[in-house]
Amino acid sequence: MNKGKFDYETKLWGAGKVRLKPTYLGALRLSYCLEDLKGRRGKVLEAGCGGGGMAKAIKFYRPDLEVYGCDISKKAIMIACRKPEGVKFLLGDIYNLPFKNESFDGVVSFDLLEHLEEPPKALKEVYRVLKPGGIFHSYVPCEGNLFTLHGILAVFGWQAKEKYGGHLQRFTRGQLKDILKTAKLLVVKMRWSGHLFNQLVDIAYFNLLALRGKNVPFSIETYLEEAKPGFYRQGLKALKATIAFISYAESKFLSWLPGAGVHFLAIKKYEKTDN
Repeated sequence: MNKGKFDYETKLWGAGKVRLKPTYLGALRLSYCLEDLKGRRGKVLEAGCGGGGMAKAIKFYRPDLEVYGCDISKKAIMIACRKPEGVKFLLGDIYNLPFKNESFDGVVSFDLLEHLEEPPKALKEVYRVLKPGGIFHSYVPCEGNLFTLHGILAVFGWQAKEKYGGHLQRFTRGQLKDILKTAKLLVVKMRWSGHLFNQLVDIAYFNLLALRGKNVPFSIETYLEEAKPGFYRQGLKALKATIAFISYAESKFLSWLPGAGVHFLAIKKYEKTDN
């Protein structure tokens, strides 16, 4: 949501359809999010919603929730609003969310914090708009750890993800837990994903972009939805489904083992007041 040096008007994320089937690239993130939202009622915000695919998926599986999506990209919000599917989309900055204090029973985000220059400031806003006892569910890459291929390559100066993905932060597990603690968000659950196969595919993708010398304007899911039918599209669709399925199975089996990304559930603690 903070642009920094990356142009979020020319690169669109998150517009593709997401479902719980393992052949969708976002299936595991959606699954863990819905698991953490189980039993929750009221209003839920996706901060940094991009083109709105995940917010729409949450609404699809939880039509009882009042779902909002917010992003700094005008292009992303415009595309999300074309078919809102029951979600209320708004333009807004994570550092100054356009909502009143304690507006939401839950806030969710996916691949957001690593794009920000000031993650603690963003989490302060998340805390502000959450009701006491409200939950914050998020997926965050932890690619600063040396047990990841990303962390090892970074030692040798690899920056393809910074240039073509807009990543400003390479979090370690400890750093992420520290900023959540500072924001008074109590972490109660962590699950890992992005293990060896997923890391190899991710690095290969960004290396291809580096060799190409320029970015692509959309994600693979969005491209497949918009591309004309044909052998190339069918082949790419089959490849995507295979990669998604293997990554899903690997991450589910190894959810206890630290990988390149973490799904966490945190709660806004009730503040004690003096009478």
